[in-house]
Amino acid sequence: MSQNPFARLVRWLGLDRNPLRRRCDRVEAVVRLAAVIGVAVALVVGVFAGMREYGRGVRTEAQQAHTRHQVNATLIENVTTPRLSTAGAAVGHAQARWKAPDGMERVGTVDASPNKRMGDVVKVWTDDHGIITPRPQDRETTVVSALTVGTGIPLGVAAFLSLVVVATRSVNQCRARRVWEAQWTVVEPMWRINGR
Repeated sequence: MSQNPFARLVRWLGLDRNPLRRRCDRVEAVVRLAAVIGVAVALVVGVFAGMREYGRGVRTEAQQAHTRHQVNATLIENVTTPRLSTAGAAVGHAQARWKAPDGMERVGTVDASPNKRMGDVVKVWTDDHGIITPRPQDRETTVVSALTVGTGIPLGVAAFLSLVVVATRSVNQCRARRVWEAQWTVVEPMWRINGR
């Protein structure tokens, strides 16, 4: 048997024109070849999808940088009982007053750390009208989103196609075992008679 990796790959993909290959072996080879092509296509699609997601993220960053503003808000009450944020930090709420970018004075509930008291100043993000909004998207979020999309597509397709290849192999092995056992029940009695 050849130790050449390329020759082994050609044989594994069923491209070696082996005359001893059974029909089930050819089907399995076609499934393997389709899986390799599918993963290659998924890689290309993943790269383009990741690049598109990155471009969309950069546009979102630019748009949000123009429409979101960081302002100082003065707490008009003590912070309420804190809860855990999605990042795992303790965050509480309090009523605060701030001046909107359009010059209007606003009052509303803002997030603040538990150690803040009435009269303390906290930074908040608002839109052009002074309504509290999430902070603008940053480059790290854009890159993570693009990488998630760009790698998620090929990994998902590769996982699915690997399952298809393994399932095809398993079905073929079960079938081959049944055929072998059926043929052995025919041959084994004659072999015992001839062996005496």
